[in-house]
Amino acid sequence: MLNTNVFKWRYREKGMTNDLQKEDMYDEDDDSLPFPRARVVNLMRAHITEGKQIRSEVKDALNAWLGNLLARVAKEMNNSPYGSIGIADFQRATNPYDQISNLVRDEERLHISLEKLKVDADQIQRDMNQFFDKIKGPEKK
Repeated sequence: MLNTNVFKWRYREKGMTNDLQKEDMYDEDDDSLPFPRARVVNLMRAHITEGKQIRSEVKDALNAWLGNLLARVAKEMNNSPYGSIGIADFQRATNPYDQISNLVRDEERLHISLEKLKVDADQIQRDMNQFFDKIKGPEKK
C-alpha cells in the first residue's frame, strides 16, 4: 500500500482542492491491475484539466486497457526469431498503433485533398463541355 503522506507536498504545490487530495489518497494499488494505480492516475492528471475528478472505474479501465495493450505489443515482439528482443522488434510491434495515429492526424489533409480533386474534376468537366459545344454546337434540350 502506498504511503500517501509522502506525496501530500505535491498536491499542495499543484494547488489541488481537498476533494482531489482525498480522491488521490485513496488510490490504493489493486493486485488485479497490471500497473500501480497511482502512477496511472498521475499520468492521466498530466493531461486532464485541473479540478476534474476521475471516477474509479475509469482509472481501473484505463489501467486494464494499458495492460492489454502491453500484452499485445509483447506478444508481437516475441515473434522475433532472435534470442533477444531489440528496438527493431519494438518498432515493428508498435508500428500499427503509430500508423493509426498518423491516419487520424492526416484525416484533415486527406479531406482537403479530396475537395481539391472535386473542384479540379468540376473544372475539367466544364472545360470539356465548352470545348465540345464549340465543335458540335450547343446541345438542345
